[in-house]
Amino acid sequence: MRDKTHRKNKAKVDELLLSIKKQLSNIDSEIALEYLNWIGKKTLYLNQSINKIGYGAQPDNLSRGDIVWVEFGINVGTELSDYKTHGHYALVWAIDLGNVIVIPLSSRDAPGSLLTFDLGIIEGLNDKNELAHSYLKLDAIRSVSKRRIARMNGRENGKLTLDDAMIEKVKMAIQMAFLN
Repeated sequence: MRDKTHRKNKAKVDELLLSIKKQLSNIDSEIALEYLNWIGKKTLYLNQSINKIGYGAQPDNLSRGDIVWVEFGINVGTELSDYKTHGHYALVWAIDLGNVIVIPLSSRDAPGSLLTFDLGIIEGLNDKNELAHSYLKLDAIRSVSKRRIARMNGRENGKLTLDDAMIEKVKMAIQMAFLN
């Protein structure tokens, strides 16, 4: 019985993979390749989770107010996506077991959005443009596995940490967006 179920499931997997291949043939090859790379990475995360393999190198002692590098993946439509970026900076807001609630950051404003909030300049974040503002993307708050969080390059603890005044700005933005 178990062998029959296994063969049936394997046939369904093969059929699904063929369908995905067919659908991707109608998409620009660069986009398709990046999408498949993301599926490969997500499959690795799934495998590590199922087999209880430890996490990769993570920032030291994550806590509220830390800015970290997060792989959000290739997503649909106007959702936050890592297409061509392979991740985004995000603000850690809460930690629970193996998950972290993060608020993505962007270097681009979204005029007209009620859920994009200008935090101003975050010292040390934008080395290429020290005068670049960082925007809190409240429309993309999400829970992510710690497996998606990586150390920031060039940072001793693998992260940046906001000061108390900036954390208060974030609290005010959340209140204005969701509690009014």
